[in-house]
Amino acid sequence: MAFFGGLGKGGLQIKIRLTGTPESHPRDIFYLRHRPSWKVRKNVFTALKSHRINDAASASAAPTLAPGAPGQQQQQQQQQQQYGNQYQDGQPQQYYHDGGGEYGGNGNNNNNNGNNNNNNNPNVGKRIMVYSCHHDTEGEVTLQMPHGKKLDHMGIQVKFFGRIDMEAGAHEGRPHYDFISLSKELVPPGSLFDVRTIPFNFRGVEKIHESYHGRNVSVKYFVLVSVQRQWLPPITQEHEVLVQIPGIEPPINEPIKMEVGIEDCLHIEFQYEKRCYHLHDVIVGKINFLLVRIKIKHMELAVIRRETSGEG
Repeated sequence: MAFFGGLGKGGLQIKIRLTGTPESHPRDIFYLRHRPSWKVRKNVFTALKSHRINDAASASAAPTLAPGAPGQQQQQQQQQQQYGNQYQDGQPQQYYHDGGGEYGGNGNNNNNNGNNNNNNNPNVGKRIMVYSCHHDTEGEVTLQMPHGKKLDHMGIQVKFFGRIDMEAGAHEGRPHYDFISLSKELVPPGSLFDVRTIPFNFRGVEKIHESYHGRNVSVKYFVLVSVQRQWLPPITQEHEVLVQIPGIEPPINEPIKMEVGIEDCLHIEFQYEKRCYHLHDVIVGKINFLLVRIKIKHMELAVIRRETSGEG
């Protein structure tokens, strides 16, 4: 395909960088330990063990609680141990999702330089960041041409999409649906030389869904830069923006109690200490065998994650 060299990018390199870090926006940007995915690790306890070791190392540097009444201080310690960073200074904070795996991976799908780089913190470039639904998507686009080369274009645009991707087998004829589609012009028609950095922003955009990557359905937000060319297909580069919708702990979180079984043979009662759980919580409950008139070989408990998709 070297004969059709004009169909390529002409040496143009596009880099998309989102501004903001968890240090500059502690309530809107957070680190993830791995990319959200439906796939589960073969040994999740290995990742959990390393997570606990990292938490233990960082706990020594964490600020201690303010002095107060002994009972109140003990309650605050229990809350912090149960919910982690959800409680600050004894006040309940917002719920946020956490990847629950190991650090590492790249922060984008099609761009090697999408993450913010901080010379003082080498881990910033290695971690993946997730943004609150209230955070404005803004950053900058860097267009770089090799020295001595020029690229004529018909305009450069930056677009912001919110897209639901569906598998062709489950949803034939409709592979994806864009619930957000915004476009802004970065550069009017002209020519590109050397290096040029252009800021962009999409403010006040309502993000009604969380980022999700499942087996049959995926919900993603991404920034797309498109360089239009005459008689040639556009040069594009995209960068995914992971979005989460924070929730508040319900004021009333009553326990659950239900009974199952076979009439006059087996009655089993399940009890859970509460209805809603945080991702860092441990599910605690009891199983009571109220009536047993049959032989029981064994009993198993399982936590099942189920994906349901469809239209309507």
